[in-house]
Amino acid sequence: MPLRRKPRRPDPIPAGLFPADFLTRHDILRRIYLDPLTCLTPPRPWAAMTDAEWAALAPILAAMGCGMAERGRPLDCSPRERLDAIFRWATTKHRGGRAPWRLLPPEHGKPDTVSRSYRRWARAGLWPRLLVALAAHPERLATLAHRICCAFRRAIRLCGSLHAIVLARRLKLFSALPAPSQFLPDPDLSETYQPVFDRFAQSMQERPWHPPKQLWRTLHAMHRFVAGRARIPRWMEPA
Repeated sequence: MPLRRKPRRPDPIPAGLFPADFLTRHDILRRIYLDPLTCLTPPRPWAAMTDAEWAALAPILAAMGCGMAERGRPLDCSPRERLDAIFRWATTKHRGGRAPWRLLPPEHGKPDTVSRSYRRWARAGLWPRLLVALAAHPERLATLAHRICCAFRRAIRLCGSLHAIVLARRLKLFSALPAPSQFLPDPDLSETYQPVFDRFAQSMQERPWHPPKQLWRTLHAMHRFVAGRARIPRWMEPA
């Protein structure tokens, strides 16, 4: 009868792998769990901009060159009307996901024309600029917060996905993210976790040891929070 091999007991975790104040010093629980819930922008039904709202945004559009002459051709409507059309499309939902441009009501003009302006303004950097303005003046732009976040998150790929995600995280405007933040990559959190990963690799080089399963699970969870998911269903997008 073959002898059963006793399972090897895991070795103790090396001292200093997780500093005693690691969670509190970096405020990990707030960063991962609390901020994504408490820093969401309440959804609001679409409405045409008021004179005061347009007065707050008009200087930004003028500074970015958006709404002025584009490729030698002026807009077929005012910049205010074009921005209203974009906000209406960005805040519209269709079958639980994003609404296509073709559903834009006809009073806003041709959907293809509005979408071209949206992409041009994205390449000009307008949507990140509006998001920064919202973070800097939350009370002044409070009524526009939902519309700005929706317009920004639909332009994330045009603005550079990772750069845009990092910007929304740092500004704590989580409604501007295309999915719950725990499913998206977080380079800033990676820098916080890097010393732990480096210390673990160094300890294995100094003396190979048998880590406990709980440590493997912890390291795997840390890596998952940093890397995010490869595929994210569109229904996960905030309201």
